[in-house]
Amino acid sequence: MITLTTWIAVAVGAAVGAPLRFIVDRGVTEGVASARDARQFPWGLLVVNGLGSAIAGVVLATTTGDLRYLLLVGFCGAFTTFSGFGWEADRLWSTARDAFWLAVIVMPVVCVALFLGAWKLAVLVVG
Repeated sequence: MITLTTWIAVAVGAAVGAPLRFIVDRGVTEGVASARDARQFPWGLLVVNGLGSAIAGVVLATTTGDLRYLLLVGFCGAFTTFSGFGWEADRLWSTARDAFWLAVIVMPVVCVALFLGAWKLAVLVVG
């Protein structure tokens, strides 16, 4: 059963995660904008989703209850973005097919590897 406290925890986590996603994505994207070839690949989105996946792995291994809802469902759910991945994939399909295939293959593999690695490390550290 979802309590009011759980609902508030998710909303607060999302309220922090979404703007932070925008800031990190734009910061990384603008940081590589000077490199012509680097602009083709969605580096900001990879950093956001990779970092969010690693955080989610640690949160899953180390938290329970409403704190887990706050951090995993709220923050990580809003910080990482599948819709952004879809948007970037659509953009790349029409402008840079090689970068499209690289993004479609690399991004999910990197994110899953970061999630599993962070989760396993956190389990080992926490015990």
